[in-house]
Amino acid sequence: MNSNTLPLHNHLLTLASKYAVTVSERWELGLRNVQNGCEISTWCIGDDTLRSGFIPLFPWRYERRFVELRRIVETKTLEDVVLCRFSHVADVKANLNRILYQEFDLLEWIIGSPIISVAASTNENRFSNVLVRLENGTIASVEAGTTLPTGTNTLDRHELIARRGVASDRVVDTHIPQQSVYLFERDGVRSWTDTDAELFGLDNEEINAVRAAFEFAKRPEMIESNTAQYNHLVELVQRVQADH
Repeated sequence: MNSNTLPLHNHLLTLASKYAVTVSERWELGLRNVQNGCEISTWCIGDDTLRSGFIPLFPWRYERRFVELRRIVETKTLEDVVLCRFSHVADVKANLNRILYQEFDLLEWIIGSPIISVAASTNENRFSNVLVRLENGTIASVEAGTTLPTGTNTLDRHELIARRGVASDRVVDTHIPQQSVYLFERDGVRSWTDTDAELFGLDNEEINAVRAAFEFAKRPEMIESNTAQYNHLVELVQRVQADH
């Protein structure tokens, strides 16, 4: 069987077995679940102990480009980040609240400071422009939208501007992610990018979910901080909804 046809949870079990990490039989990795209007990657558990049995994992934190942005801030490669510009536009079937949820979490995680105020302008739950202030004084703009044609790849960009230096997760001014291999055929174009040698054949979203669940299996005490962050992010999204 091809690796990308296996259930996502099986990839987690294979990875855990390699490193002798125990995964409880009560847990099962699920890629998407919707709670309070926020679509999130979760780890499902077998009872009702946490928000109808879901544990939020914040898998985007395990994507290499975001890990590197956070490291640049932590190591003071950028001195005193004063402004962040985040943009994330998906196709018309996407969930705007889910995008805001993710971008708010990324902003706090990369900068290392909680959001204390938001002011938003939202157009019929299709596009939202949000101005954000973090506790450490950093200002950010977050543009979120679900306006691309069905099936279009997500376009996003995350830029940090500091008193000395700038950083971005995209090359120059592009929003379009590049692939490693392109195959041009009569019926269209196919492309592949394998970024994880241990989880070959999965896309980035699936890899991030497995990595996040693997980290949770190693440190189950994360449940408290993850739950607190989930509640905080849901409150921020609700404030944006109320502000439009």
